[in-house]
Amino acid sequence: MNLSKSKYTRYCQCPKMLWMDTYKKECATQDPALERRFKEGNEVGDLAMGLLGDFVETTAYTDDGKLDIPTMLKNTKKYLAQGVENICEAAFSKNRCYCAVDILHKTATGYEIYEVKSSTEITDVYLLDCAYQKWVLGNSGLNIEHVFIAYINNKYVRSGEVDIHQLFTIEDVTDRLPPYYAQVAENVAAALEYIDKKDEPDMGPGAHCFKPYPCLYWDYCTRDLPKPNVFDLYRISGSKAEEYYNKGIVTFADVLRAGIKLNNIQYKQVTSEQFDLPTHVDKLGIKAFLDTLTYPLYFLDFESFQTCVPLYDGIRPYQQVPFQYSLHYIIEPDGELLHKEFLADENSDPRRALAERLVEDIPQSVCTLAYNKAFECMVIKQLAEVFPDLSEKLLNIRENIHDLLDVFRDGFVYDKAMGGSLSIKSVLPAMFPDNPDLNYHNLNDVHNGTEATATFLSLRGMEKSERDKLRASLLAYCKLDTMAMVKLWQRLRELCV
Repeated sequence: MNLSKSKYTRYCQCPKMLWMDTYKKECATQDPALERRFKEGNEVGDLAMGLLGDFVETTAYTDDGKLDIPTMLKNTKKYLAQGVENICEAAFSKNRCYCAVDILHKTATGYEIYEVKSSTEITDVYLLDCAYQKWVLGNSGLNIEHVFIAYINNKYVRSGEVDIHQLFTIEDVTDRLPPYYAQVAENVAAALEYIDKKDEPDMGPGAHCFKPYPCLYWDYCTRDLPKPNVFDLYRISGSKAEEYYNKGIVTFADVLRAGIKLNNIQYKQVTSEQFDLPTHVDKLGIKAFLDTLTYPLYFLDFESFQTCVPLYDGIRPYQQVPFQYSLHYIIEPDGELLHKEFLADENSDPRRALAERLVEDIPQSVCTLAYNKAFECMVIKQLAEVFPDLSEKLLNIRENIHDLLDVFRDGFVYDKAMGGSLSIKSVLPAMFPDNPDLNYHNLNDVHNGTEATATFLSLRGMEKSERDKLRASLLAYCKLDTMAMVKLWQRLRELCV
C-alpha cells in the first residue's frame, strides 16, 4: 500500500485517520458538503491547467472508472523525455510514495511545481502537501527550482467569460517550505509504518479531529465516550476540549466537579443534562424581546448557493447568491397566517428577480424576523450594492430585521434536548417533540441547506417532470424554515404568559 500526497497530509493531521482510510474506510460518516467541495476542487483543477499556456495531461482511467496510475506514470516519463513544457497531473512514484503534480513546468535548468487549490488563502496543510511533492520529485531525480501555489482570488469579479489569470493568484512558496520539507522523510517513514500496521491504533480525540479538516471518523473513534461529553459543550474549541479531556474531565459530571468556567449556555446545557431539569424559561427576557416586535410581522428565510467559479457576471468566488426565499406574515395580532414565496429560474442569475420580488412582498419599515439574521442582512446588503435602484427599499428591509436567535443565544429559553446547539434544527424539535409536521426528515428530497443548494444547482437541463418535483421540494423545505420561526414565536408568546 502506497502513500499519496493526500494520505501524507492526513497522516500529519492524525495518524489514525490514515490507518482508518487504509483498513476501515467504510466507517467514515458521509458528508455531502465535503463531497461537493471535492467535486468543485476537481473542476477548479481542470480550469487551472491552462494557466501557463499549452499543456499535456497524463490522466488515464481504468475500465471501472478508477485512476490508472501505471499508465499515468508511463505517460509522465514519455512527456518528460519529450521535453514538454507543461505537464498536468504529472505522476511520480518512488519508494512507495506517489504523487501527481497539478502542473509541472519545465524551465531552462529544472522544473517548477504548481499546486492548485480552490481555497482563497494558503494554509499550513497546503505547504505540507507541497513539501511532500517536492521531496518525491527530488527523489525521482528532478531538480525542483521553485514551488508555487495557485489559489482563488476572492476579489475577482466575473465579467464575460471566466478569466483564469484573474481568477487565480499564483504565489511562490519556495522559501516557506524548508521547515515542512525537513520533516518529510521522517513523516513518510512513520506514515508507511502506520499503513503496514494490522492492529488499530489507540488514539484519543483532540483538536486534531477538527483541524485542518473535520474528521469523518469522529463518530467511530468516539463511540465509547459517554454521551454527552466535554466535546459536546456549546461552542467549545477543539483545543480547549482536548485540554479538559487529557485532565480526565470527560463527562458533564466531571465538568461540574472540576469547577471549570462555563459560559451562560454551557452552564444551562450541563446542569439541564445532569439534573434532568425542565425547560429553562426567563419570562421577563422573552417578554422584553417580544416587546421589540411590531405588526405587521414578517418571517423571512433565504436559500443561497456559492461556487468557487462565479456562474454569472458581477459575482465573486464564493459569494452567496440567493435563489429562493419563504415569507410567512401576520398583519395584526392574532390575525391569519399568510405566506408568500419565491424560487428563481435556475437558468439565469437569480438576484435581480429575487430582489424585485422581495421589495414587493415586504412593505417598507415593517418588522421582519429571521433566525440568525446576519446571513439575511448580508444577502440583502449585497443585493442593495448591485441594484442601486432598489437599494433604498432593500436597506429599509435590512434595518428592520430582528433576530429570533437572540432569545436562545441570550439563554432566555433552554431545553436539554437542544444538546448544546442553538440551530433552528435543534431548537425546533426540542420545543415541539414528536410533531411530524415540523420534522425536516419527513420532507422529500431536500432536508437541509446543503441539499437545497445542490438541488437548485442540479436543475439546469433536467427533464421537466423531475425538475418540477425538485422545485416543489425546494419550496416545501424553505417554507418549513419560516414556519419553524412562526411556531417558535408562538411558543415564546405562550411561555411568557
